[in-house]
Amino acid sequence: MKKQVLNFCLPMLMIAAPATLMAQQNKLVKSITVKGSVEFTDPRQEVNKVFLSKDNLKGKPVVVDSCVVGKDNTFSFKIKQDHQGIYIVNAMNWDRATFWSDADVKIAMRGYDTSIHKVKIPHYNYVEGSYDNNFINLMTLNNELSYRRLVDEYNMEYYAKKATDTTWYGYMKNTKKYNALREDNQIREEVLVKSYADRPVMVYALRGMAGTEAGEKYDKAMKMLDQLIARYPWLTEAQQLKETIITNKAQAMRLKAGQPMPSVKYPDANGAIAGLEKYKGKYLLVDFWASWCGPCRQAIPKVKELYESYKAKGFEVVSISIDTDKNAWKKAMKEENMPWEQLLSDNKDKTMEQFQFSGIPTMYLVDAEGKIMERFTGYTDEADNKIKTTIAKGAKAAPAKQATSIPMTSF
Repeated sequence: MKKQVLNFCLPMLMIAAPATLMAQQNKLVKSITVKGSVEFTDPRQEVNKVFLSKDNLKGKPVVVDSCVVGKDNTFSFKIKQDHQGIYIVNAMNWDRATFWSDADVKIAMRGYDTSIHKVKIPHYNYVEGSYDNNFINLMTLNNELSYRRLVDEYNMEYYAKKATDTTWYGYMKNTKKYNALREDNQIREEVLVKSYADRPVMVYALRGMAGTEAGEKYDKAMKMLDQLIARYPWLTEAQQLKETIITNKAQAMRLKAGQPMPSVKYPDANGAIAGLEKYKGKYLLVDFWASWCGPCRQAIPKVKELYESYKAKGFEVVSISIDTDKNAWKKAMKEENMPWEQLLSDNKDKTMEQFQFSGIPTMYLVDAEGKIMERFTGYTDEADNKIKTTIAKGAKAAPAKQATSIPMTSF
């Protein structure tokens, strides 16, 4: 019997811009108009506002303008600039869109989250704009699809484990995927990068591409960044990004396994300032979380079990919230009833920079000498087993790759 051969002819998507358009976009655009709309407004607020920020690639975008959503659910901004760059529209602190400011843009956003259970997750909003702007559109879409696939795979594995019939879980565990999640994301990203490699908007992607680890990936991203700096001397954000990447890399080195846990002090619920030094002599799990983070709160019952099982063996937990709403933090603490120390970061952005995370929950396991043993992004089965094994043996755990198989909230 002959094997059936399936032939698929896929249309080639040409990501190219006419020479005249490319020439036009090399010019410095001094002014653009941003027009947008939101489908839903926040019914709790008398006035709904939209904020416009510029990303200078120093770490945190800077708010440069704001406006009130009109009765027809529309908003608009006029941007005057020395040169084009990256801007973010934030609708009512619920929805956002990012764009490149080399031409007028239009954005139709969902706006307020109308679901019963509200969770801040990445959301894709298509921005009508220039050829270069489409790079941000496609990168944003790729990342959102990857995040949603991550959530789907985690949920499927969770329910497959609970099923009486183990066929489903066995298939998921033993069947090799055509493309693993990270490979799938990377393949798409590489095509986009090749298509836009010499365009100034590439600066949008290089921060994530470089990461904080020395190696081929880091060197490639830094080489591309140097090429942008040389080709577009007006793109001051590129030089700033280079400084940011170098700074973040140096800070990440201070957070490697074997390094001392940074000395920090934050206020507790009563306003008293507390640090981590008092936990020396014990194993310590430092949990960065927030009241609005669904995966953070899903992890709390598991951490409670861990705490109750190993507290007598010298294990402690400290939760550090990055909430900006103190009342929401206190309400969540009361609901979760966590029996360990609770602290509140007094500077969310500084804390995220110091501990090098962009998503939560992020956890650090610290040994009895106050040195970092492991960092976990998301509370996975791997993280749970690693902590239990370490405490049970009473020995230092060997450095391992960062666990990332559980959905987390990014911001």
